[in-house]
Amino acid sequence: MAAKVWVGIRSRAKYLRRLSVVFAVELRLKIVTELYMREMSPKQFHSEFGGGSISRVTHNFEKLAENGWLRYIRSEGPGGRRRGATEHFYRATELAFCDADTWAMLPYSIRVAFSWNAFKQIAQRLREAMEAATFEARPDRHLTGTRLLLDQLGWERMIDAMSAEFVSQFEEQEDARRRASHSGEKLIRASSVLVAFESPTSHSERTGPSLVENSYEPLVPFPVRLSKVFADEVCLQIVEEANLREISAPLFHAEVGGDSVESVRRRFKMLEQIGWLKQVSQRTAGRRRSAIELFYKAAGPAILKEDGPWANVPDSFRRTSGWATFERLMEQAREAMVAGTFDAREDRCLAWSILALDQQGWEKVTASVKALLALVLREQGLAKARIEKSGERPLVVTVALAAFESPRDSVKEP
Repeated sequence: MAAKVWVGIRSRAKYLRRLSVVFAVELRLKIVTELYMREMSPKQFHSEFGGGSISRVTHNFEKLAENGWLRYIRSEGPGGRRRGATEHFYRATELAFCDADTWAMLPYSIRVAFSWNAFKQIAQRLREAMEAATFEARPDRHLTGTRLLLDQLGWERMIDAMSAEFVSQFEEQEDARRRASHSGEKLIRASSVLVAFESPTSHSERTGPSLVENSYEPLVPFPVRLSKVFADEVCLQIVEEANLREISAPLFHAEVGGDSVESVRRRFKMLEQIGWLKQVSQRTAGRRRSAIELFYKAAGPAILKEDGPWANVPDSFRRTSGWATFERLMEQAREAMVAGTFDAREDRCLAWSILALDQQGWEKVTASVKALLALVLREQGLAKARIEKSGERPLVVTVALAAFESPRDSVKEP
């Protein structure tokens, strides 16, 4: 199985290296996300979001363009409304995320950490919207968390529908941008959340590897931690092997390779420092009785209930139905991650998107989210009828859907 996974990873290595370019600097991820919604120049981005000096922002724009993440659109100035140097405007070519094929090939511990980090980002967005009073600003906003029973066919149909919804929302964003260019209407900044995962039951069997849980959150930002692994095939394979067994640098080098023992040992140390590995034992190294060989296992995220955007929430939040719904979802997600069911299915859905929509686009997105919820509930009824005939053990599934107005970022990047 490990060999099969590694062959798959190697086939996606070029794409992962491209992702590592975006993740290497947190600012780049922000640039790609914003420029997927609209065109911007480095000067305009710096004025709105910060990012250090204008030269630093420009350098990161250029690095992203060099690697195909941004495409040049047009130039303006000098003179006219824009004084000074000519401004170059760009749009992002795509969003920085793992496609389904790449996701299925990633080491399990990376998928779990990815999921937990994404869930924390969703919580942060929701909290910011509540603090800025944009969450309740629109009466047709949507937030539901539902636990239901499905069979395998029902699960597959639901995931297909959620994938189609994810794509259609970005198509709607493009339509909204075109309409707004003619009408001059100011676009709404909206958040969309599509989540579906298997919840644990008394019959659940752990399908993923047993991870060593980190007791703290690494200080290195999560995207940067990802970039260190995605940029280096040897690091990826070290993490994959550490998901399957205890492994040391000399043992890895002897069985797999990877330049010299010292270069492999440096990678092990780096992966430990940024939270992907954890030392679990040490043994004397064969005939060299004085030498100590350090063994490592893959480390999972610190899934802490008391640490995150949901901590120290004002009572005014806790009394709202929206936050109560999210707290239930958070606890269900945490329970599933601890039990290993959250990422047991490679096709689980965890999509969080920031969209720029006009009023028409907003109405279409919220209507389609409500239609998706109706479809999911209908699938539960159909699955129940099939299960009664087949005797198939039902899947306990948690589904969360949301669409709400988000505030514009008020804190600039340092």
